[in-house]
Formats: sequence, structure tokens, C-alpha cells
Amino acid sequence: MITAYMREGEGVRPQEDGSEAEPIWIDMFRPDGEELALMSARLGFDLPTKADQEEIEQSSRLYLEDGIPVMTALLPSRTGTEEMLVGPVTFILRQGQLVTIRHTVPRPFETFPARAGKSSLGCATAEALLVGLLEEIIDRLADLTEQNGREIDAISRRVFGPAKLSTEDHRAALREIGVADTRVMQLRESLMTLERVLGFLVPVFDKLRSAKALRAMLKTHYRDAHTISEHASYLQQKTSLLLDATLGMINIDQNAIIKIFSVVAVAFLPPTLVASSYGMNFVNMPELEWTYGYPMAIGLMVLSAVVPLWFFRRRGWL
Repeated sequence: MITAYMREGEGVRPQEDGSEAEPIWIDMFRPDGEELALMSARLGFDLPTKADQEEIEQSSRLYLEDGIPVMTALLPSRTGTEEMLVGPVTFILRQGQLVTIRHTVPRPFETFPARAGKSSLGCATAEALLVGLLEEIIDRLADLTEQNGREIDAISRRVFGPAKLSTEDHRAALREIGVADTRVMQLRESLMTLERVLGFLVPVFDKLRSAKALRAMLKTHYRDAHTISEHASYLQQKTSLLLDATLGMINIDQNAIIKIFSVVAVAFLPPTLVASSYGMNFVNMPELEWTYGYPMAIGLMVLSAVVPLWFFRRRGWL
């Protein structure tokens, strides 16, 4: 699907069908082969396919095509199940026009058209429109990072709280930690690719003598993205600590269970020895004919069991 946006006042609006005016922004959402071929012919070079966008080499994501910058970043989006999905988004900046190619639905692409005119530099040019869109994306990444940080804090309070966690609580905590850590890694990956896009754009804008304000804003966005990336790194360290702590608590609970079995085994070992001794089939065993032989054996077994338990209790092992 191709959506074209026209300038209207200080903002943008979707282009009406049949209009021959040149749009300032062309947004391609899940384009098919025919739409890619149409736009490739219009721009004069082959647009990247989804497979091209997913290439991990930097040369495949950031390059100049006949002087036109083609930049691909990984941006997060939410699915219907609230799962975070990261997908490639390509930005193509030709003279007077911005072209975007995406296969997911990042929220900035839904919210930015309505408030494009309220961005820091407005949307008078395609370059200013791109900077405003990047600003919206960085704000969204900051919101997601803060939200993820709050979720990690909630897990931390539950794991380190005074209430004792059951086995099911530990399992749930491990799953939540895994989900949170995955989201942090996705955010870091997205921020890393966005930093590369911003760094790639700086020399492109340096060639525009009239783009001093754009260059300054671009450098500000780069610093913001780097700061958010550092915070995401801190969150990843926190999830690693939570994972280690949760596994450590599970090991402590397991060791306590094994400890109980060990104490019971040691406590019943002396009585077993006494019972085994009197169970031997020897002819001359005086206690077998003694009137108080049986009570004496029972008392000896009880005493041999109580003494180890008392000793363990005194040493603080119980």
C-alpha cells in the first residue's frame, strides 16, 4: 500500500486520488513487486526489497544511490498480542521528497502525520520532515525504554521483596525476566541502527549550506539516541542481575530441601545400626532373653536418633 502526503499549511495531509501534485512524503507499507517496480522507475534506481532491508551488513543498510541517501533502521512495533516486533524501515531522501518503505507498523508512522507541523523544525522541506519523523521515533523509543524500565523495577521488587516466592512464582519471574531482557535487546538493536542512520545523515546535511538548523537538530537527536542506548544497556545489566538472583534463590530453596533429606538420613542411621545389630542371627545374644531387652533396644534407637538432631540444632544446622 502506498500513501502519499502533501503539504498543507504547516503540516501534511494524505494526497487525494487523482491529484497530480508532487507529494512531499511517500510511505510504502508492505509494497508488492508491482509497487516496488513503479516507485523504482519513478526514482530511477531499484528500491530495496524486504530481503535487502534485512541484510545485516552496514553497506546494505546505509549507502548512496546516485547521490541519494538510502538508510535502513530497525524499529519496534507492537503486535496484537502486545509482543514487541522489530522490523526494518528504509528512509530514502531525494530532492524535495521523502520515501519510506516498511513492513511493520511502528507507532510514529501513525502519530507523526497528524502533528508533523508541530515538530521542532516543521515540515517545509523533505529534510525537515525526515528530521521530525526521526524525532518522533526517538521519543517513542524513549517511552518504550522507560516502560520497560518500570516493568523491570516491578519484577525486582517482587523478587527481592519480603514475601517468600513459591516455585510457580519463581517460574513466572524467570519468564518475565526473559521477556524483559528480550525487549531490552530489541531496543538496543533498534537504537544502534538509528544511531548509524543519524551518523550517516550528518555528512549528507553538511553538503546543504542552508541546513544549519537541520544539522544542529540531527546532532541533538544523535546524542539523545546515544543516551537512551546507554540507559538500555543499564537495564540489560539489571535483567542479568535479576536472572542470577532468581536462579540463586531457586538453588537456595533446592539446597534447603536436600538439607532436610540429609538430616533425616543421618538421624535414622544410628537407629538403623542398632536394629541391624539385634537382627543378627547369633546363638549367644544375652539381650534376647532379657526381660527388658526389647524396651532397651527401642530406647537406644530413640536416643541414637535424638542425639544427632540435638547436635545439629546446637550447631545451628537446623
